[in-house]
This record gives sequence, structure tokens and C-alpha cells, in this order.
Amino acid sequence: MNPSKNLATESHWAVLAALRFFLAVVVVAGHFSLYVRLDTLHIFGAGYLNPLGAVYGFFILSGYSIAASIERSTVGFIRRRFVRIWPLYLAAIAFGMVACLLIPNGFEWPLKTAFTPGSASALSVIASLLMLQTVIAGPIPIVGQIWSLSAEWWHYMISPRLRKAPSWVLLVLIAASFVSYINAFPPGPGVAGMGDLSYGKGIIGLSWIWLTGFVYYRHRGTPFALILLIAPSLFAMTINHSTGIPIFITAFVLIAANEFSISERVQKALIFLGDWSYSLYLFHIAGFIVMLHFGSSRSIITLGGAFAVSLAALLLVDYPCRRLFRRKAAPTTVEQHTPVEQNSYDQTTA
Repeated sequence: MNPSKNLATESHWAVLAALRFFLAVVVVAGHFSLYVRLDTLHIFGAGYLNPLGAVYGFFILSGYSIAASIERSTVGFIRRRFVRIWPLYLAAIAFGMVACLLIPNGFEWPLKTAFTPGSASALSVIASLLMLQTVIAGPIPIVGQIWSLSAEWWHYMISPRLRKAPSWVLLVLIAASFVSYINAFPPGPGVAGMGDLSYGKGIIGLSWIWLTGFVYYRHRGTPFALILLIAPSLFAMTINHSTGIPIFITAFVLIAANEFSISERVQKALIFLGDWSYSLYLFHIAGFIVMLHFGSSRSIITLGGAFAVSLAALLLVDYPCRRLFRRKAAPTTVEQHTPVEQNSYDQTTA
């Protein structure tokens, strides 16, 4: 492989890894300003950089990254997705349930929003453990942000079949999903109510965003791809369905990422941040609650605690599980990716 071309490819995925971390920080800052300390500048929370818009950005990156991985090879795909998603996912649920034990009588956020541990019904636990939140019930409330994982997971499962579908079929699916999104999803910024959708409405309604990234990869570099990436989101905003600024930042970086060429040292740092983004997304709300329960009264301590918990989960759960499964994998199932590709385009998630 041409060294300069390889460097450009690795730089591309490293930049997208950094984008994932940025989107995760937007989610964390948004939830912090909604529950812990109001953002008077109206940038985060219900502002320009709202959590829902960041989740939409994650979906586009996920579809794009999975399309790249599937195009390269389907060998070992499901195993890699399982290793990347499930260990941290189950650890986040376990951490959330432990946090609930610390607050048996409930919890009131500093901004006066109540949280009741008892609202974690048996059905929501079952749904979350089967990745069926938004299908048979809402997610476990203390890790309510996992509502988005079911939509991503089931798209991963069907992506080998989507790879074989012609683009016009995928465009029909995007259109149908977009109509469902317009009709079923509540207007305005924020994620309120999204995790409470049932009967698969969340998966169907968000499919157009994930499929947009998937189809964009297939036609990247063409005017059609640019229109597909931007136009539906602009239209959704005109009818008061907030896609938010993060989704447009995602589109801009996705388009421009091929122009970056960065050193290997910087690539490794950005890939690490990309790895951290998933853990940060999963653990931050329960992390806030634990820190506040133990008396944190300063924003920097509360935020720092959530970041620390998620970093510990990355180092103690995610990385060890990857190493364990990598050792157990048969040599014939291991794809020959570059180190950056191995840790980026097939490791994208919400």
C-alpha cells in the first residue's frame, strides 16, 4: 500500500474517532445542564449543542463506519460488534443498578428533577438486557441514554444484508423511516420521551439517520451523497423536529475528514478518545448521581467524577475484553486491518 495513502486513510478514521468523543462530550454537557447546573448561555442542554443532535451524529457515523467495515469483509463482523458493544453495555447497566442501591428512597437532581429507582420495572430491565428497549419497554431509567443502543444494535445485525441491497432500496427505506420520524417523534430539542417509545417505533423512526451514513459511504465524494447527508436534516428542522447543530458538525467533519493528514502519535491519541466516547456515553448519568450522592457540590468535581468512572470502565472492562476475545479468536477469523482501522471504523457506536 502506498504509505501516503495509508497515512491519509488512518488520519481519516482518527479524525472521526475524535468527532465521536466530541459528540459524547456534547451529550454529557447537555445532560449536565439539564439536570445538574443550568447553562445560562443556552449552548448545551436544550441549546444549540443538544444531546439528541449528538446522538443523531453518532448514528450517521455508525452507519458510515459499518458500511466501511462490511465492504472490507464480513468475516468476524458479528463477533467484533459483540465485543465492542456488550461488555461495556452490561457493565453500565450493572453500575447503574448499584447506583440505585445508594439511593433507595429516590433522588432529586439539583435542578429539581426527581429520579425514582423504583421506576426501573422488571420489563425495562428485561428489555434492556435483550437490547429491546423501545421495542417492548423503555430502558432502565438510570441508564436511560441506552435507548439509542437498540436501534444501532439491530442495524448492525442486518447490515450484512443491507450491503447486498441496491441503493434505490435503501433510499426507499430512508424515505419510509423519515416519514415515520416526522409523524412519531416529539418536536423540539432534547431526548425527553425518546426512550419511552415502544413497539419498535424508535428503531424505525431513527433508521433513516443510520442508513444515511451507510448510503453516504457507498456514494461518498458525489453531489448526491452531499445532498443525502444534509437535506433531510434541514427539512426536519424546518418543521420543528430538532436535529440540532451537532448533526451538521458531523456532516461537515465527515466530508472534510479526507483532507486531514496527522502524525501517528496524534492518531493514537484521537483513537483513544474515540474508544473513550462509548464508555463516556454509557456511564455519565449514573456517574453524576454517584458523585452528587456523596456530596459533590462543585461542577468540576461532578463532571470529573463522571469522566473518571467512564475512563475506569474503558481501562478495566473494555480493553481487557478486547484483548481476551482477540486471543480466543481463531487466526482465520481475524481481518488484516491496520491498527487504526481496527480501532476506529469498526468500533463506532452511539
